[in-house]
Amino acid sequence: MSLASRTERFQRGFTLLEILVALAVFAIASAIAYSGLNAVASTKSSLDSEIRFWRELGQVFDRMEIDFTQTLPHLLRGDNGELLPPLRASSAEAGGFFIELSRADAERSPVHVVYRCDDGVLSLRVGPLDARLNNAGTLATVASPVYPLLEKVDACEAALLDANNSWRPLWPEAQAQVRPRAIRIRLTLAGRGKFERVYYLP
Repeated sequence: MSLASRTERFQRGFTLLEILVALAVFAIASAIAYSGLNAVASTKSSLDSEIRFWRELGQVFDRMEIDFTQTLPHLLRGDNGELLPPLRASSAEAGGFFIELSRADAERSPVHVVYRCDDGVLSLRVGPLDARLNNAGTLATVASPVYPLLEKVDACEAALLDANNSWRPLWPEAQAQVRPRAIRIRLTLAGRGKFERVYYLP
């Protein structure tokens, strides 16, 4: 082929068939690239969800450990002003529990802490330890904030270890039993399974 003929062919440009082949190759490459990016994005989203779940669950158990292991011997005060043991707990056979105790806050002032698990939610309520009397000499209502800690809780159970190494669903069973040796928490979360943590009290 002479130089003139080759130059003439280059000046004609690409044929329609060549353009169609190039477009087909580009489409296939784009589809493969999109599929790979979509898989990476989906995997990252799943990993982020898992990391967030384990972080939140770990924070709940860690918060329980702080509260349970720093229980104070201060008596609690009921809604009618009656004095109650410094740690109370009850776990129902049908599921659900509450744990009530006093502990010191960051300023070393005693606070009233209540963990409650019912209706599929584990929540925490924190407020002042002692109810205050109003001008009429009756107990004033002090609103304490309630913080939802975990949702979609299918089942929950609390048990407390007595001096005979027996797990009790109710505490105290006798006024002489002021402090348990340990507290066991069991949670069943929807789609996640069962989780258990045992806290040994100093």
